[in-house]
Amino acid sequence: MARFKVPKLEKKTFRGWTFVVFAGVVLALVAIIDRGGLDELRTSADGSTGCQLEVAADELNVRTEPSADSALVQTLVRGDRVDGTRIITNGFRQLEGNRWAASQFLTPLPGTNCA
Repeated sequence: MARFKVPKLEKKTFRGWTFVVFAGVVLALVAIIDRGGLDELRTSADGSTGCQLEVAADELNVRTEPSADSALVQTLVRGDRVDGTRIITNGFRQLEGNRWAASQFLTPLPGTNCA
C-alpha cells in the first residue's frame, strides 16, 4: 500500500507571492464562513426602516453622499433588496446606513412605506 508523504515545511515555504495569495484565499473563505456563508453576501432588506426597495438595474452604485461624484461604497445587482428611507436628494434615495443610490433604479416593494 502506498503511503502519502507530507512534505516538510521549511522557511522558504512561507516566502513569496504564492504563499501570500494562498493565505489570502484561505482567510477570505474563513471570513465568508464566519458571516454565515455565501448567501449572506447578497443584500437583503429586513424592513427596519419601513421602506424596502428592489434594485431594477443590472448594477447600481451605492455612494457615501447623494452625488455621482461621491465615493463608491457598494454595487448592488438586479433583484437585491435594501432598506431605504423616504428622503430623496438630487435624484438619490437615502438607504439604511446613510448610503445613497439613484432613486430611478429602486422600486418600492408592495406594502412598504417609501413615499
